[in-house]
Amino acid sequence: MSDVNGANGTRKEYDASPVSLSVIFPAFNEEANIRHTVEAARLVLPKLTGTYEIVLVNDGSRDATTPICDELAEQYPEVIAIHHTDNRGYGAALKSGILAARHDYIFFTDSDGQFDLQELEHLIGYAAHYEIVTGYRGKRQDPPHRLINAWGWRTLVRMLLGVKVRDIDCAFKIFQRSVFDRVQIRSVGAMVNTEILAQANAFGMRIHEIKVSHYPRRAGKPSGANLKVIAKAFKELFRLWGQLRNVTHEQPGLFRTEKSLAAGAPFSRSGGYDLATGRISALGHPIRVESAAQSKVSNQCFAD
Repeated sequence: MSDVNGANGTRKEYDASPVSLSVIFPAFNEEANIRHTVEAARLVLPKLTGTYEIVLVNDGSRDATTPICDELAEQYPEVIAIHHTDNRGYGAALKSGILAARHDYIFFTDSDGQFDLQELEHLIGYAAHYEIVTGYRGKRQDPPHRLINAWGWRTLVRMLLGVKVRDIDCAFKIFQRSVFDRVQIRSVGAMVNTEILAQANAFGMRIHEIKVSHYPRRAGKPSGANLKVIAKAFKELFRLWGQLRNVTHEQPGLFRTEKSLAAGAPFSRSGGYDLATGRISALGHPIRVESAAQSKVSNQCFAD
């Protein structure tokens, strides 16, 4: 037994039982960060669990993220590379990663290196006792306009959906796999965190919060404050508000509705999915493992 600081600042004991873990890194134009992030994960994860995988979801990047992900998947058998041929958004990337995940606990964080992966240990300690353990940024290292946007968004979500977590969009969360037997993911953009937590809250799932560190970006540019991304998030927020009024405990979750898809996507060491066919379907679009020369891109925005 060990202990960490709980959400209320007190010391709490937690159970450091071994877990099997899928780690998802959504990525869009992260050529300067993705290799460092994966290498950092490979140093940390063996200390936390004997069974893990790293799922890279390249969401239609227009830089060298595509070949770098392929190189990492070829270099390390525990790394799986999934490529969207077009940029579809953060929610779509996260959904693809969750569908690919094979282990009992599913963790995701961003590929830009703004979080300390060693702090995942604190979340794992509570993961057996709470369906969702989410980080909240103790001191968010973002420009002032993004901090103001985040405050306004959090206030609106609390008023409209009743989700009362400190930092709803913090990209440092671990889930029991069973969460996605009941929770759906329909948001393709920045609303995905809100959608997951709002459904979990409606189902009475236990959510625990842990303070985590947040660091400035080393390289690259965030796009979460892009006006198109914000407009899409507001549209999805009001759609979700309407949907939640009809949520029932009989709702089939992501894994149940797409079970045949997940079962039909065998893994290979060279790239994650079955390269004999080269593709699976998700979200009504193809997912393809391909070279940088083959990759197609669009001008759509990505929310990180």
